[in-house]
Amino acid sequence: MDAEWRRIDTRAEFIDIFADKVLFGDNLRFTIHSSGDITGQAGGQDFFGSWYWEDGFFCRAVSSGEENHGLDCEVTEYRGLHMRYTRQMGQGYSSVVTIEQV
Repeated sequence: MDAEWRRIDTRAEFIDIFADKVLFGDNLRFTIHSSGDITGQAGGQDFFGSWYWEDGFFCRAVSSGEENHGLDCEVTEYRGLHMRYTRQMGQGYSSVVTIEQV
């Protein structure tokens, strides 16, 4: 297996690899829908939002309960079944999630 992280550069590539699949990580489980919606749970609390692709970045806005978490555009990379996303256009902190195998 190739151990290198590969950046996702296009919306089509992102959809092909990660859309409409359940992703999970530390206390996190969610789906990025090809329709432009995001649904899931973090810390046992439901969240929802929307996303779009712009200039090579995955941009998303999510809310949970009454809390709006705002807009963030992220660098997304993949390695096998894993996605690493780095907030603030690649300048923030990174998280890794995995595609759930059914």
